[in-house]
Amino acid sequence: MIAGIITILLFISIYSLNFYMNTQREEVVVDRMEQILDEYQEIQALSLMSDAFGKEMTCLSLESTLSHLDKTLWDTGLKIDQYREVTEQFITDPFYLNQKKKFNRNEVIYLSMLENMKEACNINQSVLLYFYKKKEECPDCDAQAFVLTDINKEIDDEIAIFSFDSNLELPSINALAVFYNISSFPCTVVEDHTYCGLHNKNDIENILCKYRDHSIC
Repeated sequence: MIAGIITILLFISIYSLNFYMNTQREEVVVDRMEQILDEYQEIQALSLMSDAFGKEMTCLSLESTLSHLDKTLWDTGLKIDQYREVTEQFITDPFYLNQKKKFNRNEVIYLSMLENMKEACNINQSVLLYFYKKKEECPDCDAQAFVLTDINKEIDDEIAIFSFDSNLELPSINALAVFYNISSFPCTVVEDHTYCGLHNKNDIENILCKYRDHSIC
């Protein structure tokens, strides 16, 4: 009976701790998502201002906003994936799936706005699109994400990286995959050129240097 009581108490303690940790992780992800949505609205406001006040003033503000948002997007994507990896050890949480879908849709919106403003504002950034699937279907996807994270830390201001979860089956991501001829995973698109398969840091740096003169070149 004592052993049974101890077991029940341990189970309750573990469950309570897990519930508390999940709540804390959810709050971090939600805060990040709200920050991204606020910055989207700011970019949309700046885009509308360009018609009324001219592009020169708008582009100065837009460049600063985009630079900060690039880092926020990539870091938030990693946070959500880390949340999933921890949570899946205990329970299946729909919070992860809902946030991941919302995050990927927002990435597509931001990518579209960035492409529209790049030429008008002469934004000198390389755009990377990273398509991946869960590790059970893509053993090399995590390794490719680590490589891109390392490069992003070195030249954050010079590149904009978008990560798209192809397991979500979102129509917008599927359309991008067809447009860029994504045939396998992981797959990285650099300046509208597709490179599928796992590429090490040196490979990605060489690809980047083919299209722009980055500080790592």
